[in-house]
Amino acid sequence: MLTASTRSKLGMRQGTKDRLDPACKWSNDPGNAPPFRFRDLSITYDAGFKEFTASLKDAKESFATKKRSDYRQPSAFGGAPSVKGTIQQIGTAKVGEHFDEGYYVYFVYEVGEAKRGEGKAVLRKGNVVITISFSGADVPGRRMRDGKPIGNATAQTAIDVVAGQAIAAVR
Repeated sequence: MLTASTRSKLGMRQGTKDRLDPACKWSNDPGNAPPFRFRDLSITYDAGFKEFTASLKDAKESFATKKRSDYRQPSAFGGAPSVKGTIQQIGTAKVGEHFDEGYYVYFVYEVGEAKRGEGKAVLRKGNVVITISFSGADVPGRRMRDGKPIGNATAQTAIDVVAGQAIAAVR
């Protein structure tokens, strides 16, 4: 779904596919010698079940539920987001023109003493809810627990790069 040019800007290789996860995912190659830069991108589209296309009302309710949940605690492994707010523009896409509504959260979470920063933009365009997540950490040595989560600005920049293509994929 993402062009080679966009993946190159983010340093992402080809996407990975997990048959149990509907998200489109890409990861960078952190290399095999420190320092390591781990980056992961995920884009999910929710338009209801294949047989039952989500109505506009369902999409609005789903968006509102996700927003309430993400504003409280967007990850089971972390606390409340340190940044949250309504999106008026993401990349070159503008609310009311390219998408109907959107919000953004940034948070840090910890799994097994390794911390990661993640930015998440959730957009609604008609009856489709689009979630774009970008996460990562910079690890100076061989121990993951010494890693530093990516910051909010890094996450926002990466999401801005892919947002236009992610939104354009919704017909």
